[in-house]
Amino acid sequence: MPATSPTTWDGQRETLFDLAEMDHYNRWIYEILRPFLGLRILEIGCGTGNITRYLADHGHVCAADVNDSYLNAARKNLKPFRNICYRRINLEKSLQPLKVFKPDSVVCVNVLEHLLDDRQPLSECLKLLPGGGHLLLFVPALQGLYGSMDKSYGHYRRYSRIELADKVVRAGFNLVTCHYLNLPGVPGWWLNGKILGRQIIPKNQMLLYDHFVPVIRRLEAHLPLPLGLSLFCAAYKPAIPYLSPGAELT
Repeated sequence: MPATSPTTWDGQRETLFDLAEMDHYNRWIYEILRPFLGLRILEIGCGTGNITRYLADHGHVCAADVNDSYLNAARKNLKPFRNICYRRINLEKSLQPLKVFKPDSVVCVNVLEHLLDDRQPLSECLKLLPGGGHLLLFVPALQGLYGSMDKSYGHYRRYSRIELADKVVRAGFNLVTCHYLNLPGVPGWWLNGKILGRQIIPKNQMLLYDHFVPVIRRLEAHLPLPLGLSLFCAAYKPAIPYLSPGAELT
């Protein structure tokens, strides 16, 4: 997404700042990521650093984003951390300049839905990782929920489990898991985005919801969900590279 000027209202930026106060929710995302993280983590689409602070407790982090104002906010918010480097990148172009960081994990939290072409970035991520390195994705789920807030945030789509898994596998990754989460968030998104036509999630609703996250976490940890507001996908790069039909090793 293009960077915005300081005088332009940025609903996504406002929501990112509101999300920074959702400690339970942010830690929930990190705890889902944690079992698959290595020690050199590339976070693509770091935003203002809401998840980055948790990743930095785990290992070295390269925080990347296309939006300069978000990166500047992340630098300010995470100034005490000395194990984070920052890079401006455009996912619609080559990610190979990031290869010097030598990541063993690539994390994308609510990023792919902002890209018209979401297949090329997955292939680029495959090139960045060593054999056994993990790709970890969070994306919005259920296209039927697509509404005014998705448009305001610059979403091109919401995903089904089958669609996301298929795209990850076709990019050359081996799938570990792809599952729904955050079922209680579905009614709120439907009401705000499909019925009330709001542009962003109201902050008071977000903070209220955050109080219930510990209970939701415990319940969803033991109950397989048929659907949810989000999807989490974990996959790894095989030691032997994927070859499309008719391709040859070079």
